[in-house]
Amino acid sequence: MVENSKSSEKASDPIDYIWRWIEDRTGLKRLILKPQPEFTLFNPHYWLGALAVIAFAFQAVTGFLLMMNYVPLYRTLPTGADNLAWESVNNIIHNVPFGSLIASMHLYGAYAMVMIAFVHLVRNFLIGGYKKPRELMWILGIILGFITLVYAFTGYLLPMNTVSYGATSVGVQLASYFPGWIGKVVPSLLKGAVFPDDTLNRFFAFHVVLLPILFILVLGAKIGLVFEAHGASGPVEVSVDRGPRNRKVNWYPRLIWYSLGLTLIYFAALLIVSALFPISAGTEYTGGSLGANILPDWYFVWTDIVLRASFFSNQYVLDGLLTMVGVILLLTLIPWVDRSPARHPAQRPLINILFIALIGELFALTVYGYLTTTALEIASAGEIFEVFVFVPLTIVLLGLVIYRFSPAYVVNKGKLWAIKPEWDYAGIKQEAEAAEALVSTNLYKGEASADIGGKLKSNPEDKPA
Repeated sequence: MVENSKSSEKASDPIDYIWRWIEDRTGLKRLILKPQPEFTLFNPHYWLGALAVIAFAFQAVTGFLLMMNYVPLYRTLPTGADNLAWESVNNIIHNVPFGSLIASMHLYGAYAMVMIAFVHLVRNFLIGGYKKPRELMWILGIILGFITLVYAFTGYLLPMNTVSYGATSVGVQLASYFPGWIGKVVPSLLKGAVFPDDTLNRFFAFHVVLLPILFILVLGAKIGLVFEAHGASGPVEVSVDRGPRNRKVNWYPRLIWYSLGLTLIYFAALLIVSALFPISAGTEYTGGSLGANILPDWYFVWTDIVLRASFFSNQYVLDGLLTMVGVILLLTLIPWVDRSPARHPAQRPLINILFIALIGELFALTVYGYLTTTALEIASAGEIFEVFVFVPLTIVLLGLVIYRFSPAYVVNKGKLWAIKPEWDYAGIKQEAEAAEALVSTNLYKGEASADIGGKLKSNPEDKPA
């Protein structure tokens, strides 16, 4: 009877059988194809990390195809420049079969990879995915996000058109503002002896050799933690439709088909966008200085606007750079700032409101950068308030007002920080109407809070680890 059940299990899950055979023959421990929790099925936000890996794989394929015809060479001449890099890109787009489609897919794929990584970060922050014991996973995710941005930065120069050269030269110059060896070694490492002749070769080497190796190593470490140590970060509330957290699903057939479906959807979307909006090679850069208002690519526009502020420009550029680095470090160390075990967004109102205000300001700075036609300094008090204060202040005030008149305010007893996970948000639904009525009519009292809190008792399985 036991043998029949084992044989039927092998027959129903050939992928699992193959991996067990490899384990038995090699002694290697399986890391990436262990059965996964059932609650991850058909929940796309649990697969944002996988989608980022899919985007990276497509970037590797399209990048390899482009390398067959790309020439990373730029030579400064007494009468101009020999820009073979731009000529090769222009040749790919106009003469190589499907070259325009592949080049467009590579560019839009890079944009998609940056956006997916950003959404993945926002999602993990809002659901408390950085909390114990997943602090290291959070740090590795921040490192992967940083590598992704450096990927985009180094690749942006490779077409060697006027826009890519101008934006990259500004980025390289900013590194020289850092004190000590950083301000000397990093610019020299990036630029080389002759700028931009040597710079192009170095950026190409970083883009196709060093960064892929670093990305794969860090990704491997993160995947090992996800699948081997901690598993997927469980839901903050468990739906009866999804089943208990400990219910597992084998990779074959459901997870394999789901992953394949995500891959096909991503490929179809990338293909459609690339076919409808083909890119051009831009204007060839032939040497000389460029205009002052050359913006970096959209994911770095906010940095340009920050450094336009009067208190961060000219002799204060280093202060602006250190401020941005400080915000990134604070975000990296957030597991040790928000140490409450509560994970649901409604249990962490203040930190989530501040985070959403930060994200809103990033979007506002980006929009402002595209709406302004000159690179003038932001100096007046009115401009500073409009650009740097209005949006985050509005979001914070609006968030506090929404929280004040929400059921979460009643259950949290008005607290904004360090709320213990004594309730599950699913239980609020049973008392939402009564709680909202109490708040809206200002009839809320401590006794009412105790009554409501007593009714909202969480299931032990629903409490975060």
